[in-house]
Amino acid sequence: MNKVLKYSLLIFGIVIIVLLALITFGLYTMEIEDHYGDYQELFYQAKDADIIINEATSQFGIIDKNWKRLNIWTKEKDTTDVYFFVSKQSNDSNIKIYRPIAELEGLRQMEFDAIKQLITEKKLKLILEYQKE
Repeated sequence: MNKVLKYSLLIFGIVIIVLLALITFGLYTMEIEDHYGDYQELFYQAKDADIIINEATSQFGIIDKNWKRLNIWTKEKDTTDVYFFVSKQSNDSNIKIYRPIAELEGLRQMEFDAIKQLITEKKLKLILEYQKE
């Protein structure tokens, strides 16, 4: 094979790989947008072991994030999807996501008032405040 044919096949292969990567990324972001809708900002801003607070229901949970879903560990349930955690009572919600500054022990056994105390003591950093009416 001559040199021009080799380079053209190499460039064609690279273009195909880049196009496949862009299509895959587009499908991934569409999956997140389809599942979470208005709550997709929660998915993108949250990290594993963050604390999510639903002010409307006075509940909190610990975020367990994987590449496709954002699950919440609460005292009542082992795990629930963030969409169901946020829209429990009604469509109105006031959600806050906090990130612990240092690792906290016994977080899953704490009560809502103890979490509020950690916030006032500045042991939790506000990452996102989301309000939907």
